[in-house]
Amino acid sequence: MNYTERFKEYYKYHPVTSIIIIINLVMALLVMFTGGFSLLNLISWGAILPPLVTENGEYYRIITAMALHGSVLHFAMNSYVLYYIGGHLEKFVGPVKYLIVYMVAGIVSSLFVVFFGAANVVTIGASGAIFGVMGGLFMLTIKRANWFHPQAIRSIRNLMLINLVFTFIIPNISIPGHLGGLVAGVLLFFVITPDEPHFTRYMVPDARDQYMS
Repeated sequence: MNYTERFKEYYKYHPVTSIIIIINLVMALLVMFTGGFSLLNLISWGAILPPLVTENGEYYRIITAMALHGSVLHFAMNSYVLYYIGGHLEKFVGPVKYLIVYMVAGIVSSLFVVFFGAANVVTIGASGAIFGVMGGLFMLTIKRANWFHPQAIRSIRNLMLINLVFTFIIPNISIPGHLGGLVAGVLLFFVITPDEPHFTRYMVPDARDQYMS
C-alpha cells in the first residue's frame, strides 16, 4: 500500500483528524514562507497575545492560534500525537463528537491563556485541543472500560500523566492552555460519551456483538 492509499484509508475512518492536520500543515507553510516563525509573524497570522484579545477585541485569535506552531518540530510533534491519539478518539466517538471535543477544548484552552496566562506571552499551538482529546480518551477508559484492552487503558492513562508532568517541568509550555484543554475534554465526556463505539457500525453483526460482549 503506497502513501496515497494509506492516506485514503486513514481519511476514510478519521476525516476530521486528517483535515485538522492538513489545515495545520498549510498554516505552517504559510508562516514559514512569509517571514518565518518569529513572534511578530506569528502574531500577524493570529497568535494569542492577551491584550490584543481583551483590549483590541481580536477574538478570532482564540481559534486561529490553534492552527499555528512555533517551529517545524513543534508542528511535527503535535501532528504525530494528533495522528494517533486523535485518530483513536475519532474512531470511538465518530467525526461529529470528535470535532466538538477538539474545537471546544481548543477554545477553552485559548480562553484560559487569555484570562489566566501572562499578558506579555505569545501563545500558539494545537496542544490545548490535543489535551482535550487525551482527556476524552481518559474518560472513555473510565466510563467505557470494556471497549479497551487493559494494556491500552494503562497506556492512555500513563500518557496523560506523563504529559501533565511535562507541562509543569518543561519551559515555554502554556500551563493554562494545557490545563484548560484537559478540563474541557474531561467535562465534555460527562455529556457526550456514546453508548457504543462509532466504528462498530461498520462491522458485521456477529463481530459487532462479539466486540461489545
